[in-house]
Amino acid sequence: MKRTTKVVLALILVITAGISKAIFTDTAISRGNSIETAEFDVAISKDGKRFYNELKLFEMNNLLPGETRKSEFQIKNRGTVEVKKLTITFKVRNYEVRMSPSEKAVDSTPETGELGKWLVLRSIHVKGKSIIVNQTLNALNGKTITLPVTLQPGEIAGIEMTFELPDEAGNECQTDGIDITLRLDASQ
Repeated sequence: MKRTTKVVLALILVITAGISKAIFTDTAISRGNSIETAEFDVAISKDGKRFYNELKLFEMNNLLPGETRKSEFQIKNRGTVEVKKLTITFKVRNYEVRMSPSEKAVDSTPETGELGKWLVLRSIHVKGKSIIVNQTLNALNGKTITLPVTLQPGEIAGIEMTFELPDEAGNECQTDGIDITLRLDASQ
């Protein structure tokens, strides 16, 4: 009985203390907070007007030994972050367009073209800077070249590649073709 009385008295004290003691309270709420990431996006163009993620940039026909040809295109930073590193990687596939009689006399591989053994990428120019490459496309197959460029959001850079078929190129690469895939990788 004494114990029950003590428990009842303790409950009465707690309840009375809660009623008799007033405490100020307030609440503040922050809604609609958000965190978003930046957009990182580069694209290529032939003419600098419309930019694409995938686009055939050049086609060269009737190339002769001793000729130099240029390919010009643009790359644009379509994102909201500066591009601090830009690389270009080459994937090369040689093929026979057809076997001419002159080529047949000297070509021992009629199913595979030899143009990549001869065609040289002399240089790449971008934003007033030049990279001297001087390598055949076969040597560049699978290789990555870092371009000396940074791009601010919305900025466009023109890229010019100079190709040459040396005078020494012979009949073994006559009527041959080469399929080139360029992969441009950007990073911040």
